[in-house]
Amino acid sequence: MVGEEGRVGEAVAANATADRDQRRRKRWTAYSAASYAVDTLFLALFGAAGTIPWTVAPVYGLVAAALCSGQYVVYALGWNLRFRDPNLTAPFLLAAVAMQLGVVAAAPTIAFPYLSNLFTVFAFGMIWLDPRSSALLWSVGAAATGLVLYAGGSRLAVPVATPLELALGWLYFSLVLGRCVLLSLYASELRSRLERSRRALAATLAQVEQLATHDELTRALNRRSLMSHLEQERGRAERSGVPFSVALMDLDHFKAINDAFGHATGDEALRKFADIVRATMRATDIFGRYGGEEFMMILTGTTAETARLAMERIRAAVAAGTWPVPGKGLTVSIGVAEFRRGENLAQLLGRADMALYEAKRAGRDRVVVGQGEP
Repeated sequence: MVGEEGRVGEAVAANATADRDQRRRKRWTAYSAASYAVDTLFLALFGAAGTIPWTVAPVYGLVAAALCSGQYVVYALGWNLRFRDPNLTAPFLLAAVAMQLGVVAAAPTIAFPYLSNLFTVFAFGMIWLDPRSSALLWSVGAAATGLVLYAGGSRLAVPVATPLELALGWLYFSLVLGRCVLLSLYASELRSRLERSRRALAATLAQVEQLATHDELTRALNRRSLMSHLEQERGRAERSGVPFSVALMDLDHFKAINDAFGHATGDEALRKFADIVRATMRATDIFGRYGGEEFMMILTGTTAETARLAMERIRAAVAAGTWPVPGKGLTVSIGVAEFRRGENLAQLLGRADMALYEAKRAGRDRVVVGQGEP
């Protein structure tokens, strides 16, 4: 049931993302329509000035309207979602290139400003396309531009014959530059959003890793992580002969605290114990919660006697600590065992557990080093 609910939640989230992306695509279609409308307006102005045939503007406007309408319908009906690139960047970019080159071919006297508009077209396309597709479309666009330039020859010009043409050419070119700036700002914002998403994902992954490897209550390593570290130390010791020891720690009379003061007080005592151990332990050692009120420490590069001295410091710090238990202190019993080459983890932990049992039997609040077989 939980798995089914998870799949339903994932499906809902995926649908919400797809809807958001489709709305974004429709907005870009509206932006494209507005951009084509500006192009059409300037073509009409150049036509009114007698620079180009008056028919160029309405033809361009009709083609642009058909292109944007088709683009919107494709997005509205979701047909674009069948393709690997749901933005359909490549076909719409090629259509935009064809329109700009069509203007140059039909009205070569205003070639320069409309050729410059190709920068806007390709700047938009490069935001969404991968490098391979970008290179391919650039090649096609460059080849098509070369053909148009070759066909236009000496007729290609900058509209500067009259002050009006000069003003219109300058205004249109300024708008082309403005579009490029806006696209650059949009691309920069995209990069910023991606970076924020990357940082958020990294933080989430760090939290997931923390939850997977640490005990939620005490923030110490959990049992699974401890056993993984223990196996690594065993392998290292078998290969190199470098010693290491294990200490099992158990809070004395902890059940009585839970029974008398409640589990909330008991939890606070466990957190306090973990804090004391972390403040007292060596930086090279590994500490975690083994289960319940029992904790483990892996003392790397350490013989049993050195481990006993290190654990004595922890035992003394626990005994001297201030505890959230009215009128009571807490103590800890500790069993230590040094790894012997050739033994498995069960045997090592068995000897440490026997030493812990001996510490409990001998009166608690002490450290005992295990010697015999488990």
